[in-house]
Amino acid sequence: MSDTVLMYGFRIFWALFLGAMLAGTFHRSWNIENRDRYVLSAVREDTSVGIDPILFPIMLGFYILLYGVISGREKSRLYILNVSIDVFLFISVYFTLLLILLPVLRKYYTAKTCAAFWLVPVLLFYQPNMLYSRNMALPPKAVLYIPWDILRLSFLIWIAGFAVIFAIQIISHINYAGKLKKNSRDVEEPELREKWKKLTREMGMSDEIGLRYCAAIRTPLSVGMRKKNRTTYLPERRFTEEEVGLIFLHELNHIRRNDIHTKFFLRFCTALGWFHPFVWLAVKKAEDDLELSCDEIVLKDADDSRRKKYAELLLAIAGEAKGFTTCLSATAETLRYRLRATVTPGKKRLGIGLLFVIMTVSCLSVGNIGIATERQTAAEAIGLKGGIENIEEFTYTENEKTFVIKDMERLAQYLSEIQVERLLAEYEAGNEDGVHIYGRSDGLEYTLYISGEYLRTGMLEEDGGYRYQTYHICAPVDMEYIRTLDMEPAASS
Repeated sequence: MSDTVLMYGFRIFWALFLGAMLAGTFHRSWNIENRDRYVLSAVREDTSVGIDPILFPIMLGFYILLYGVISGREKSRLYILNVSIDVFLFISVYFTLLLILLPVLRKYYTAKTCAAFWLVPVLLFYQPNMLYSRNMALPPKAVLYIPWDILRLSFLIWIAGFAVIFAIQIISHINYAGKLKKNSRDVEEPELREKWKKLTREMGMSDEIGLRYCAAIRTPLSVGMRKKNRTTYLPERRFTEEEVGLIFLHELNHIRRNDIHTKFFLRFCTALGWFHPFVWLAVKKAEDDLELSCDEIVLKDADDSRRKKYAELLLAIAGEAKGFTTCLSATAETLRYRLRATVTPGKKRLGIGLLFVIMTVSCLSVGNIGIATERQTAAEAIGLKGGIENIEEFTYTENEKTFVIKDMERLAQYLSEIQVERLLAEYEAGNEDGVHIYGRSDGLEYTLYISGEYLRTGMLEEDGGYRYQTYHICAPVDMEYIRTLDMEPAASS
C-alpha cells in the first residue's frame, strides 16, 4: 500500500474520529443537562463539549516546544511559522463563515448547539500529526507564494500584536478578578447558602465553588480559571427566592460547562486574529451563545410565568462582565435577542449530525494550503552551481525501471528552465507516483522526486542521511521531453 493511500486513510480516520468525539460528547452533555441530570452527573462533574477549551493554547505551546527539542532551532522556526499560519487561516475563515451563517443556525438549532459550533478549533488541532509537522503529510492543494522578507516581517508584526493584545487581556482579567475579590464579602444568609449547596450537590458538583457579594458589579457573574478558585459573585441587592434559583442555576451551568475556560479560548482567538475585524465580531457572538445556551437550560420546561420572571430579571440586572468571566445579564444589544428567545421559545433541532459533519469537514480542510518563500530554478534547487562539466552521473527511474541519462547537457539545461518555489514544510508522501532522478555532481549525491506539481530534492550528508526539501513547480514539467533524452538501461535494471 502506497504512502499516499495510507496518509489519506489516516486523515479520513482521524477526521471521522474527531467528528464522532465532538458529536458524542455533545450528546452526553445534553443528556446530563436535560434528561438524566441527577443520575449521570455523578459520573463526571463537568458537562463540557469535546475537551476542555483551555487545552487549545496549551497544546499549541506544547507542540511547538516539543518539536523544537526534537528537531532543532531551524526546523522549529519553520514549524512555528506553519502552525501559526494554519491556525490563523482556519480560525479566520471558519469564524467568518460561522458568523455569516449564525442567524440561520440560531433559527433552526438549539443555543447549546450554536455554542458548540465555536468549539470546533479546540479539537481540530488536537491531532498526532501536529507532532511531526508535514514530514509525512500530503502535498497541499494550493500554494501561496510570499517572499521571505515579506513573510518574516508580517509574522513579526502579527506575533507582536498577538503578544500585546493577549498580555493586555490577561492583565485586565487579573486586575478585574482582584477588584472583585477586594470589594466582596461572603454570602452569610443561611437560606441562600443552603440553596446554593443543595443545587451544587444535585448537579453533581463540588462544594468548593465560592459564593460572595460584590459591591463593584451590577450583574451576577462567575470567575476562576482553576476549580478551587471558582467563585460566583452576586451584586449587593436583595433577590426573591425565585430570582435566586434562576441566578444560581444559570451560573452553575456556566461553571459545569467550563465556560470560563471557553471565554479564555475565545479571547485567545481574538489575539490570534487581532487585525481581522470579523474575528472580533465572531467572538462577541460566540460569547452571546454561551449566555443563550445557559438561558435555554434554565428555562427548560418553564411556564410563561417563569419565563416572564426571568426576562424581568435580565432587564433589572443588565450589565457587562470583563475578563474571562461569565455573567447572567449583558448589554442592550445582546439583551434584546435574549429577551425574544426567553419569552417566545420555539422547537429547535439538536444538530448532532451537523456537528459531526462540520468537525469532519473542518479536519479534512485544514493544512491544504502551503506557503512558498523562494523562487529559483530546479538546477539551483539541487545545487548544480558548478556547471554541466561537474555532473558525474544521472539516472532516471520510472515504473521501477532505471536508465542512465547520457545527454546530461540537455537535462541540465532543462532543469535550469524549470521554475520552482521552496515550501516552508517538507512533504514526504505523494512521491511514489512520479519519477526519480539520481545524480552525482561535485562529489555530492542528489535525488529528485518529481510528482505532479511538486519537486522534492535530497542531498546525501556526511552521516549517510539525506536532507530533503520540497518545492512547488510553477509550470507543469514536460515529462515527455525528459523521456526523449538520450538514455540507456542501467546495468541493474
